[in-house]
This record gives sequence, structure tokens and C-alpha cells, in this order.
Amino acid sequence: MQLQTSSSKWVVGLEAWARFVSKHAELGYRPGYMNFHNFLRHARSELLRQDAIRRAKNRYWIAHVEKFPEVAFAIATGQDFSTSAGLSNVQGGNHG
Repeated sequence: MQLQTSSSKWVVGLEAWARFVSKHAELGYRPGYMNFHNFLRHARSELLRQDAIRRAKNRYWIAHVEKFPEVAFAIATGQDFSTSAGLSNVQGGNHG
């Protein structure tokens, strides 16, 4: 496992969520803790699998500034990760 050397690649999950919601208003999500929590209810396992989020100090979520919006967009738009090679099919797409 490669250690992260730059803290600038990770932000508090709620901040990443606010950025994502602002960038993708077309999806109809709203900022805020409960909206982030509700999104994680169904998206958490895939976000973890893609290393887009991690649990910090076993208390709160942190999110990768590049991976989180890509994986969250793919999840929100119905990307089927089980039949693809992961994120490679969505990275080349136009996300805004």
C-alpha cells in the first residue's frame, strides 16, 4: 500500500460533497450533512472500493479530491461497476 504524501489530495467528506453538489446541480442533490449521509447509504461500498473515501480517526469521512467526484457522478448516473473494469469506463467521459 502506498502512503499518501500530500494532504492536499484529501478533504473532509462534507466539503467534497458540497463541491460535487455545486458542480453537478443537474443531478438535483443538495449540500448538507444529512444529504451526504443519505448518499453514502447506497454509495458507500463503491466509494470505498474505488478508494474515493476513507474513514478518518474512525469518526468522519475524508474524500479524495479527484476520485470522489468521478465515482460519485458515476454512481449517481447509474454506472454499473460490476460489469466494467472499474472507473476506467467513466474517466474519459464529459463530467461537466
